[in-house]
Amino acid sequence: MSSSNILKTIGSIYCVGRNYVDHAKELNNPVPKEPIIFTKSTACIVPFEGKIFIPDNLGRCDYETEIAIQLGNDLYQANQDRVLEALSCVGIALDLTLRDKQNELRTKKYPWDLAKSFVNACPLSKFRQLNDSKEIEELEIKLEVNGEVRQQGSTKQMVFSIPDLITFISQHIPLRSGDIVLTGTPANVGPLKNHDYLVAFLNGEAIAEAEILRT
Repeated sequence: MSSSNILKTIGSIYCVGRNYVDHAKELNNPVPKEPIIFTKSTACIVPFEGKIFIPDNLGRCDYETEIAIQLGNDLYQANQDRVLEALSCVGIALDLTLRDKQNELRTKKYPWDLAKSFVNACPLSKFRQLNDSKEIEELEIKLEVNGEVRQQGSTKQMVFSIPDLITFISQHIPLRSGDIVLTGTPANVGPLKNHDYLVAFLNGEAIAEAEILRT
């Protein structure tokens, strides 16, 4: 499914913080004992292709590459069997983050919304159907910036598995068909610069690429 088509089907976006041990440590955060859930506004979704504009006056903007899962069924207080049946499509998202703003908000113990839902803060790749529920146990992602590998990770490295994450969210929040879950980022997040060229890979296949414009 193309980036433009997936945008038409999205409900809400739920994100997971610190779901890779090394990423938690690189930002001097403790590894969580239960999933940390936050949201991004659907208004900040943009196709992960072509040119992506990030206003320079927002300060440092970090890339965070994540496996994105779209649901095909509604879920509420679901068991894991129902969750597995609801997994529909997979792609890659960038959970772009205004790092200075996030640190400021964290210091004040405020929500992270202003650091997570700015313009074009959620680039999404094209999505494809999941073949079966076991496929999510062996998903791998990689991000190259200007030809250099910056991030790599797999579902095997997650603190909480994808079924566990979605089961947890559904215990607290009614999930709808079309909702997207961003499942956390591996280590080595970093700032984006003007004209950085990003290529994202899912299981070795390049499925998204874009140039960053910061002006």
